[in-house]
Amino acid sequence: MKDSTVTARINSHLKREAEDILKKIGLSSSTAISLFYSTVVLNKGLPFRLRLDSVPNMSLEEQKETEKILKKHSPSDKRIVKSESIEVSL
Repeated sequence: MKDSTVTARINSHLKREAEDILKKIGLSSSTAISLFYSTVVLNKGLPFRLRLDSVPNMSLEEQKETEKILKKHSPSDKRIVKSESIEVSL
C-alpha cells in the first residue's frame, strides 16, 4: 500500500536528466524511488559504495554533512554489501 510521500529538494538539471533516463527505461520517478528504498532495505544500507571523491559537484556544506554521517558509523558498518539479483514488488 502506498501511503507516504517523500519530498526532497535536488538540483533541477539533475532531476531533468534522471527523469529523461527513467522515462527511456519505462520507470516513473516514484517507481525509481520505491525501488531505491527497497534496495536500501534489502542491503541494510546504500546499494553502492559511498565515497566523497565520487560525488560530482558536491557543495562544501554537503561534503561536511556527508563526512559527519560517515564518521558516526564504525568500520564494520562500512562494509560493501554485494547482491546478485533482486526481485522487488512495487
